[in-house]
Amino acid sequence: MKGGSGQITRTQAAGEVRLTRRQLAVCYASGYRTAAAARLSGVVARSDKALSSLIRVTEHEPWLPDHF
Repeated sequence: MKGGSGQITRTQAAGEVRLTRRQLAVCYASGYRTAAAARLSGVVARSDKALSSLIRVTEHEPWLPDHF
């Protein structure tokens, strides 16, 4: 994510943080309050710093469409 926008694409390269679709939905809805909670649910990250950065992105209230 950069400048408030982001893009999700399939890639063959290993990412900093790997999430399933369900984990992404939980993250988007601010379900992970800490990096430890994310790891306990199975989120895989190369470093605690990368995972903590992702969790901080979700500190703001999410905008959820009618059908999520």
